Amino acid sequence: MRLSEYRQTAKDRLSGQWGINIGLVVIVGILTAAIGNVSTMTDNSSLQVGISFLLGILVLFAFSYALYYVSLYVVRGGRAELGQIFVVFQQGYYVPLMVINIVATIVQYILAAIFFIPLLLQAGSGLYLSLITSGGVVSNVDDMGMLFNVGLFTMYFILMLIYLLVVTIVSILFKFAVWVKFDYPDLSLGDCIKRAWLLIKDRWGKYILLQLSFIGWYILGFIALFVGLLFVAVYVNTASAAFYDQALKEKIEQGELA
Repeated sequence: MRLSEYRQTAKDRLSGQWGINIGLVVIVGILTAAIGNVSTMTDNSSLQVGISFLLGILVLFAFSYALYYVSLYVVRGGRAELGQIFVVFQQGYYVPLMVINIVATIVQYILAAIFFIPLLLQAGSGLYLSLITSGGVVSNVDDMGMLFNVGLFTMYFILMLIYLLVVTIVSILFKFAVWVKFDYPDLSLGDCIKRAWLLIKDRWGKYILLQLSFIGWYILGFIALFVGLLFVAVYVNTASAAFYDQALKEKIEQGELA
């Protein structure tokens, strides 16, 4: 399939139900913000970070994964429903998907720890730990001050580009693993990742190009402010699910998957 066909599939499946899908994204955003505010109930900054981390890996991930489920359900001809935002807490999905989320989080921390070792040697442990915990993003004024050194900033920029590329590939793999778990609930974590790898291994470039093809839509979304971005988020999620669904069908037809 061409990239335009994935986008067209998404538009066709969303016809008549853009509103409910956008509404689900809004509700998930509200729930995520409300639950995330629990961490602000304490004045201890370290405790706030700890609570936010635990909420992210134990609760909030479920709502993001629910949107993955909805997008795939819609691609296959279903109509989105309000109750689907809680699907991860049902049908035995919660524990295995939580494990997938925890593993994905650990892998991202390990990658950050590896990629930013040169900055540890050059700038010290403060900047290094900050980059690991923030996913490579410079998060405070002191860290920005350290990076004003031209050589250090050049190193950071190069490492950041490589890191973002690798993290993007890893995040795609785990996203496919989540879809695989929804399709094959009895598979183990390892088998879900293996099957996700089988589905995406010869399609990395095409999937990334599909995501890049929405850049114009993102620009229009920014121009239209918040509402426009909601349309784009739903559109991208559904097109991505269409990509996964097509990859699955092709692998089954080729006899590589049961």
